Amino acid sequence: MITPRFSITQDGEFIFLKIFISNIRFNAKGLEIVTQENMVVFHLAPYYLRLRFPHELVDDERSTAQYDSKDECINVKIGKLNKDKYFEDLDLPTKLLARQGDLVGADALTETPDEKKNHKPLIQEISGDDTNNTPSEDVKTIGQMGEGFNWEIEQKMDSTLDDGLLKTKYGFDNLYDTVISISISNGNDINELDDPEHTKANDRVIERLRKESLKFDPEYYVSEHMTNKYGNEEDLEINGIKELLKYTPSIVKQYLQWYKDSPNPNLVMPVEFTDKEQKQMQDNLPKKTYLVEDVKPLYITILNILFSYMFELIENEGTHTTESAWTMGKLCPQISFLDQQLKQTSELQNGLKEISDESKDVSIIKLAVITGIRRALSYPLHRNYDLAMKAWTFVYYILRGGKRLVIRALLDIHETFRFHDVYYVYEKVLLGDLTSWFISQGSENVIRSLALEMRKEQDSVNRQDIEFECIASFNEQTGEPEWETLSLREMEILAESEYQQQQQPQQ
Repeated sequence: MITPRFSITQDGEFIFLKIFISNIRFNAKGLEIVTQENMVVFHLAPYYLRLRFPHELVDDERSTAQYDSKDECINVKIGKLNKDKYFEDLDLPTKLLARQGDLVGADALTETPDEKKNHKPLIQEISGDDTNNTPSEDVKTIGQMGEGFNWEIEQKMDSTLDDGLLKTKYGFDNLYDTVISISISNGNDINELDDPEHTKANDRVIERLRKESLKFDPEYYVSEHMTNKYGNEEDLEINGIKELLKYTPSIVKQYLQWYKDSPNPNLVMPVEFTDKEQKQMQDNLPKKTYLVEDVKPLYITILNILFSYMFELIENEGTHTTESAWTMGKLCPQISFLDQQLKQTSELQNGLKEISDESKDVSIIKLAVITGIRRALSYPLHRNYDLAMKAWTFVYYILRGGKRLVIRALLDIHETFRFHDVYYVYEKVLLGDLTSWFISQGSENVIRSLALEMRKEQDSVNRQDIEFECIASFNEQTGEPEWETLSLREMEILAESEYQQQQQPQQ
């Protein structure tokens, strides 16, 4: 059976369903449309479509179905059980196409206690190393907790088996393996892991931190800083940093304009998806059931992906280029290092893991902010602290705009990777599933909580918090480099002091 493309509109009394059946000869006798409570089933061989709506419908004498030969579609009109009842999310095909019991997360908020009690999937998808993959209390209650949700990482048993031969899992909810190594042979230079198929989660953090320090160029950063602070008009025009700091992406402008005009800016921004976006959701996103035990890493991944997206939009002034996927991939640790953990953990004798001492006092959200800044100061053309902070401010605006605005951003990111000859691999192992999961199960309350927490952590970050291991000198006997830890502020003070000394004889 083929799932046809469709579009849905509504008025106070009816749902209008347009089902496209191109390339077949229409046969009225073979057409079957069944309406049962909130479900509509359409069948016309070889097409089959089953849609579940948020509220009940009624099949009476007002319902019609007409074939439009010009557009090669069938226009179906179905009455609402309750007149003037608004049907939300009709432009989210993933939710409408979901099977009974698939929407465990966000939609659980509207269920009755009896429905919640009986809300168990008949079939559930599990990864190869899972032994008990039932939804935890965290999944069931995260939407209700909202702003009170605890973002701290919890201790848990490490169930990953690794005897040196078994491959580790990575990607969305650690469901994938053997995929990245194949892409490396095709020129995947976003990946920075030496051995992505055998590097465990904790080792990915360690390798990422080490390579970030190696990639960071203090002279490059200081040069950018001094040009921005002391450069003449010609230097600033060549560098372009002043113009970039003034730039605001169109998606952020939409939110800011709505916020300015809205009588109640604390509400969620209304977003109407375009035909292209709806077609993308129908045709190009996975149609799966997701039973995720711990959703916090997925929201943190969204946080870092949105930062890389905002920075790339600023860097290229809103126009995607052939380097856009590379830039976003490099700035996102969950892509370039497959690192969804971000914090180092240490092993305990009883098999538990705990956060290591050096990062124990830092929240996972603050660590995500710091990690984004560190990578933005190591990889792009413009490596400027204020530019990175501006990108994080734009992330806050997107999150405050609400779930549908986040979906719009994720769809753009997803499409950028899907079209790339090499980097599409990250759409397969992460972005496709993440976008589909967020559309069907993402929580509006958690997004608002994430926005507030991120803003609080961003305001607490300063140049003194961003540190790198830098080469201070070389050992005269061994020739080995000697390292020292320097913060951005310390680098700037050293550079400005030297600049002032150079200026003194001229005065």
